[in-house]
Amino acid sequence: MTNEIDQDVLDRGRRALLGGWSATGKTNIVMTKAKGSKIWDIDGHEYVDMTSQAWSNNIGASDDRVIEATSAQARELSHLRSNYDSIPLLRLADRLTAAAPEGLGKVSFCLHGSLAVETAVKLALKNSETPGPVIVLNDSYHGRSFAGMGLSWPHAERKFDQFIPSVIRVRQPYTYRAPEGVTPAEWAERCADELREAIRACHTKKPSAFIMEPVQGNGTQLDFPREYYQLVREICTEHDIFLIFDEIQTGFGRTGEMWAAEYYGVTPDIIVFGKGAGGGFPLAGVIARSDLEGFAPGDDALTFGEFPLSLVAGLTTLDIIESDGLLENCAEMGAYATRRLRELQDQHPLIGEVRGPGLLIGVELVLDRELKTPALDATLEVYERGLRRGVIFGETRYSRLGNVIKFKPPLVVTREEMDHAIQVFDAILTELETELGMGA
Repeated sequence: MTNEIDQDVLDRGRRALLGGWSATGKTNIVMTKAKGSKIWDIDGHEYVDMTSQAWSNNIGASDDRVIEATSAQARELSHLRSNYDSIPLLRLADRLTAAAPEGLGKVSFCLHGSLAVETAVKLALKNSETPGPVIVLNDSYHGRSFAGMGLSWPHAERKFDQFIPSVIRVRQPYTYRAPEGVTPAEWAERCADELREAIRACHTKKPSAFIMEPVQGNGTQLDFPREYYQLVREICTEHDIFLIFDEIQTGFGRTGEMWAAEYYGVTPDIIVFGKGAGGGFPLAGVIARSDLEGFAPGDDALTFGEFPLSLVAGLTTLDIIESDGLLENCAEMGAYATRRLRELQDQHPLIGEVRGPGLLIGVELVLDRELKTPALDATLEVYERGLRRGVIFGETRYSRLGNVIKFKPPLVVTREEMDHAIQVFDAILTELETELGMGA
């Protein structure tokens, strides 16, 4: 427990914060330590973390190998102006393009995902004959910079609109909420047709790119029918526009493959990566087709864009994913958790659907399975009650899409940790259903 003077400092510090993502739900928690799939707060309470701390600790929190590698790098070279190359920069560029889907052989680095998304869009515009608008999916999330907000599903507050670029929005194949009687494959085809028509309807300037998350993270933790990925690839190729996969949440092993592009068997023109890339250090960027024209001096220059410590952390992360068999563990634990959660679906009327590959699992909660009424308050209660029982569940409240609980732990999660999280989830649903008068 912190002493009284320290607590005063913390209270003043909290009041000084402008806000943003802080203070999720009703509970403010000060975290002090994390290791693997667990995290501890200032009072010593232990939690199993189903969020990987913003889906970023893919290799687990505070891995000793990352700490040692970055400490050694800090003693040698902690910062370098981007006019110069460093050994970590060149090594990671070589290593990352070797690990990319075939044909993607160019890479650029920065320190956060929003800026990486902007880099991808700039690259598409630079390589377009007549740079036009960008097409995005409903419920998409691509960051909180001005451009990222413009590409994302509209924020609840729209006071930033004058600085946000215009985009074209098309429906995503949200099969759980498709019209009655329409199969997933048919709904994928209809949504792909909307993309095709959106491209054809642009009579002045052809769209430059279509950007999509292979699995929508903030937007209800949603994956799509496999047919959809192939269809959008064909449409983008047919109309000569760039297909960008925002893999900030899906990359670096979270589907059970290194990239969601590999999991779904479709290669985009540009991949955006981030979050899990740096083993807990800030690292993001893009991997692009080898034949694309790169940036001229000043097009994409960043003071800390090639931060040596993050680059070394990225190299070490790739080593750990391979040496520790984390792709295999992700696939195995994802399949196990999905099976267990679908078994719970038979017992709990609050569960509408369980979805997502690998450790990208979303559980949509509804008050009525036939009407599919979103259980917004119950979802927040699952999060709050989970905290009191030592589990941090992910929850989706982005732009009023708040009825999905997420199971997205580090790829090192154990069977025991996953069982504990699922048991707590089961118990909380039983409580809530009793309070709501819902029968099985």
